[in-house]
Amino acid sequence: MIEGWSVVPQRAAVDAAGPNVEVVHGDGVTFAYGADALVVIVDAGDRPHGNAVDNANTMVLREPLPSEATQWMSSKNQANQPLLGFVKMADGCLALDELYQARSIYRGMNPYTGEQGSLTFAELTWGERLPPELLDKVRPTPKPTLPVPGIDWLDDVPQDLTRALRSFLTAWYADVPVPPATPQHAAMKLPAPLLAFHDIAASREETLGRQDFIEPLDRIEYLEDEPLVAFAAENQAVWVALIDPTDDDPVVWYDGGPQRLRERERLSGFLLQFALNEAVSTSPFTGFATVTTEVLDRFVEDLVPVPLQPMRVPGDPTRHWVAPGLVAMAADYGDSGIWLSVGSRQRSALRPLRSRLDWEQFNG
Repeated sequence: MIEGWSVVPQRAAVDAAGPNVEVVHGDGVTFAYGADALVVIVDAGDRPHGNAVDNANTMVLREPLPSEATQWMSSKNQANQPLLGFVKMADGCLALDELYQARSIYRGMNPYTGEQGSLTFAELTWGERLPPELLDKVRPTPKPTLPVPGIDWLDDVPQDLTRALRSFLTAWYADVPVPPATPQHAAMKLPAPLLAFHDIAASREETLGRQDFIEPLDRIEYLEDEPLVAFAAENQAVWVALIDPTDDDPVVWYDGGPQRLRERERLSGFLLQFALNEAVSTSPFTGFATVTTEVLDRFVEDLVPVPLQPMRVPGDPTRHWVAPGLVAMAADYGDSGIWLSVGSRQRSALRPLRSRLDWEQFNG
């Protein structure tokens, strides 16, 4: 048995699969399947959208993957064989110990045979976290290729929330291609802040939300027998957000609980806070920890608070702080603690926070 954190020749890593080994290669990954185990060897490097070590105890595999990988993953599960992980470096393969499938996504299933489709995504974890010096070797933090988004937009928050929103979104999603937009039209007159949000989002679907979402203009409709429209929704339909479309900057109401709940900020402020929530939740580089009030206060000492009243969702209160290239969100869930999340589109912006907390999840 090869001990964790030891570096061995690639041949030895492949041989860990046992007799009758078969080997296939994918983009930055090698699979070896034998009588004893399935071995996964990923190349060292920072590949946030590819096959690589993602954080101190997680490896991520993404399609396209060799078709054999799907078959071998299923076979080793049925045979109760171990899944062994390695990282291919310049001087050999670093052993990660036994891997476990934390999450796997397959492309459908054959309804007649029950056979799973091709493997499209797998999150593989191991027990002991990589020490920081080893993590930096197998997944180095590159210098950013684009300027880190600044926080000058905060200056506009007190007097022009829509301009602040436009500046934030344009800088935050500067790396997202802007294809030609298809014009959309609403069935009724809508407030200027919401129309401006859709104008900004017209060529960048990410800004409409992936965790929660703002409804496309052509899907905004009046509620039955009420002068309100639903313009946003939570991803699991826990709530929908309502406004009076005839108001210039209307009150936002959440509908979904025993009674409707009024948001503290009006629509223009809500839209900026919504964008900040999505920036945290859907960024490729994130961190999460459950903290106390005292720990949170120490953590945000070097961050700049967003000068808006706290949101009521996802926890009440939910507050935001920013730094160049970084958004932090703290949602208070009462007895369940304060859920602190941070997000960035550039790993280098998150990297300084690695040692600030005992993170439950962190890939900076």
